[in-house]
Amino acid sequence: MAEEVKEARKAILRAAREGFAAKGFYGTSMEYITRNAGVSKGAVYWYFPGKWEVYKVVVAEEAERLKNIVLPPGLELLPEEAMDFFLTRGERLIDAFADDPVRRLLFVHLQLEAMRGREEMIELVTALRTSITEDVISVFETVFPGNTLIRRGISHRDLVNMFEGILNGIIFNIELTITREEARRNWRFLICSVLGGIGNVP
Repeated sequence: MAEEVKEARKAILRAAREGFAAKGFYGTSMEYITRNAGVSKGAVYWYFPGKWEVYKVVVAEEAERLKNIVLPPGLELLPEEAMDFFLTRGERLIDAFADDPVRRLLFVHLQLEAMRGREEMIELVTALRTSITEDVISVFETVFPGNTLIRRGISHRDLVNMFEGILNGIIFNIELTITREEARRNWRFLICSVLGGIGNVP
């Protein structure tokens, strides 16, 4: 019985993930979710109070998977490992989005709704980004301690925001205006240019 309950919840989240990616939050009905999950509407409401709660779980689970790619649990990074670390993390993120168009569409829809001024979407995007950003900043502070960045006129947060913005642009254009290999090459150029330049500050 416990296994059936677990499988039903997974089916609901899988159907919801596909629906939200294809139609966005507002275009995906509970009927769509129940039909594609193969469960009754009552079963969905037994697990989740409403569609918004389903959506938050879907997005949170995706964000957690991506966060584990960027910052694996138990990460201990030495300054001399920084270049390789950021190269491989970005490439793995690019691969994660290139391999899963549903994931890419899910985050595109989320960003679009936030850009349209939907308050709940803005809050969700802000919370997700803050969660990842704060952890990445702590890594940057380890790799670039003291005044290394200040001499360049930027902060650790500025650097993280820059990388996030550029990586978002690269990821959202995969297979649209650039190939996966071009995306990986662009990321490598960015990291080598920026981190290499920072490392050479006297």
